[in-house]
Amino acid sequence: MRLRNNKILIADLMILLSALLWGGEYVVVKDMVEYMPPNWINAFRFIAAAVILYPFIRKRIKLAGAGELKAGLLLGFFMFGGFTAQTIGIQYTTAAKSGFLTSTYVIMVPFIYWLIRRSFPGIKSLVSAVLCILGISFISLDGDLGLNPGDMLTVLAAFFFSLSIIGFDYYAKKYDPLNLTFIEMLFGGLLSLVLALIFEPVPTGINWGALEIFQILYLIILGSLACHLLSNVAMKWAESSHASILWSLESVFALIFGIIFLHEGLTAQSVIGFALVFAAVIVSETGNIHIVEKVEKTGADR
Repeated sequence: MRLRNNKILIADLMILLSALLWGGEYVVVKDMVEYMPPNWINAFRFIAAAVILYPFIRKRIKLAGAGELKAGLLLGFFMFGGFTAQTIGIQYTTAAKSGFLTSTYVIMVPFIYWLIRRSFPGIKSLVSAVLCILGISFISLDGDLGLNPGDMLTVLAAFFFSLSIIGFDYYAKKYDPLNLTFIEMLFGGLLSLVLALIFEPVPTGINWGALEIFQILYLIILGSLACHLLSNVAMKWAESSHASILWSLESVFALIFGIIFLHEGLTAQSVIGFALVFAAVIVSETGNIHIVEKVEKTGADR
């Protein structure tokens, strides 16, 4: 069981790295929507990421069966819904607020999981989710607790992301996560392309300087390819409620990057939010350690 313990630790580190990269993505996207329409951003990033991944998995993808294809298409739809709502919504809110509202999936995941699987996620999962949502509310909500249209779109994105997390929690243990990642990104990118062609003007006249090239490469290589590979492979060993808490740290990283690069403010209320989110992560981690120890003890008894 020590091997399983190590794999769970590695999965946690992979999720944390993807959270860091996604946190930086909020700043990149917040700037990119100023010169490129949202659906064109998503179409370009995901189709390009799928094209880059294909040569490395072309032999594996040929072995994909109908069940694996259907799973990838479903996950691609969830990804498309999440990133479409998030990218459109970020035009009307701050990078930090978008990051924290997106992280409301941490409280959605255990309850949706409970509803679908008829399996109680555990007290520690619920406590950590509540702590996290409190932290999110401290950092995200306006003084009057109001949400603008961009905020509401971002919460809708969180719902789609929660479905994606639960979906990968199930399918990554059943199918090849690399194949799922390829199908997910290609299908999600094609759906974004359809929306872009119907509703948005073709982006022309963009001044492709060093910053713009860096931003699009960041989204393709790090925000799309690396993050989805890290996340999807990690879900072979991670548990959905626990993983969602770790991913919520992307909101903390988004706030940090927003302060550094977009000069968004840091308040005492934000600091309280930080503390609550980190408390949620600690509770979640202790719960995960307890689960691992319980599994190891069960194995030893046998």
